[in-house]
Amino acid sequence: MKRNILKTILWCSLILLCAACQPDSYRKVYPEGKPELTAQMITSDVQYGQDSLAFSVEIKETQTPLSTLRVKVLVGMNVIANTELRTPDYYYAQTLSFAVPFGPNMPEGEAVKVYLTATNVEGTTTDLILSCTGHRPQIETLYIMPPTIDYTPLGKGKQMTMEDGHFAAYDLGYPKSMQCLLAVVGTKFGRVDWTYPVFGMLNGKLSFITKEQFEAGEATAIILENDQVESIDTIIFDPLTFELTYGGKVAQPISALNVLTDLEEEPASIASSSVRKLYRGAKVFFAKDSEFTLTGVNDVAAACNYDYMAYQGGDKVKWLGETGMYNTYYHIAGDYIVIEPLADAVYPDVMWLCGVGMGQPTSAPEVTSGWGFDSPNQNFAARTIAPKTYQFTVYMKNTPDADHSGWGSVNFKFFHQHGWGGEEASTNYTISGLNIIASMEESNVGNWWASDAEFEGVYRITLDMNNMTNTYEKIK
Repeated sequence: MKRNILKTILWCSLILLCAACQPDSYRKVYPEGKPELTAQMITSDVQYGQDSLAFSVEIKETQTPLSTLRVKVLVGMNVIANTELRTPDYYYAQTLSFAVPFGPNMPEGEAVKVYLTATNVEGTTTDLILSCTGHRPQIETLYIMPPTIDYTPLGKGKQMTMEDGHFAAYDLGYPKSMQCLLAVVGTKFGRVDWTYPVFGMLNGKLSFITKEQFEAGEATAIILENDQVESIDTIIFDPLTFELTYGGKVAQPISALNVLTDLEEEPASIASSSVRKLYRGAKVFFAKDSEFTLTGVNDVAAACNYDYMAYQGGDKVKWLGETGMYNTYYHIAGDYIVIEPLADAVYPDVMWLCGVGMGQPTSAPEVTSGWGFDSPNQNFAARTIAPKTYQFTVYMKNTPDADHSGWGSVNFKFFHQHGWGGEEASTNYTISGLNIIASMEESNVGNWWASDAEFEGVYRITLDMNNMTNTYEKIK
């Protein structure tokens, strides 16, 4: 008897639970219906980049509520707009407007098409296509213009010539790294006339831009850069596809380097603005084992980089590094050439040293007081003297560290890149030739750290990753 009562209670509970899980009501099913869609273009012509197209749309249904209106606007293969609007109840009427930007592959007279799809709640659709005519801004002239009036490499600008639908300029002699805007009208004072079309960079693409976008930082100048040429001599622009090509004479190894004429003041490649004024610099193409004259320095022998250059007597210098382009800096006060591989050089072709208590081996060396990669005096590039074997020559001055008993002021690490990351740990190496210890101190594990024994001088450092040794030789 008790078993039957218990069974009855369980069944009732189950029935009540199932009832609680049921929806209050099922979705109402409507007839299939058919949206009645009508629309009319208000705009008959649009100017790319300046105008918006407008159209009126009306949707009716008598049997089934409406759901959505899909709007897609295209110029050729360019999708200008693609959106979906809610259309509740049985009637929808609206005037819609969409801006038509000026983009690539938008020919004169191209149809600007509007694709409309009305859908009711049962999924039944009605389609309609509208169109108007698109017009390009008139681009009969084009100027290569400086992005600001104080940008000197381009002077006051250069007018391009029209050739077979392309704009071209030759024999420019611009720097191999430069910035510009392409403007339909440029003034004689080196200013861009923003009342006419201007091309720059927007969202990573060469685009038609406005003054407001440029001043707000949303759009930027066009950057042209090629380290393998001596200068940018040719620029060609296709106003239909927005394709820009440029080039120049392929760079040849130098036969002469004058630090006063070949290296620029305050080189932009040095991150720290306060440090730039201490150097002259540029990207220079050197050939392995070639000789060149070095002029503009006070003492040719002393100015030669210890790792990449060998003094040959007089004003002659031999290049010891591999053939290629290098950041070349002249430390003005120290009368010394600093050499760095370009930023795109990667390990194992390059290795870097960064730390404190050391500096470039100039005629008046100074030690850096902080770690960093903003200044050529904070970090040092190696010359690869054999596969995975690297040579650095640096000035070091070690004094006891008042905050760390038993340790000195020289403290550094080797890195695979110009920047943090890819560190080599001292604990993996055998160190010889100087009182440098593989640190095991917490937060400094793996650092190369000097003991408190004082030393000072120019040292040649060799890091051999084949046999995991690190040696030091005092050369001055």
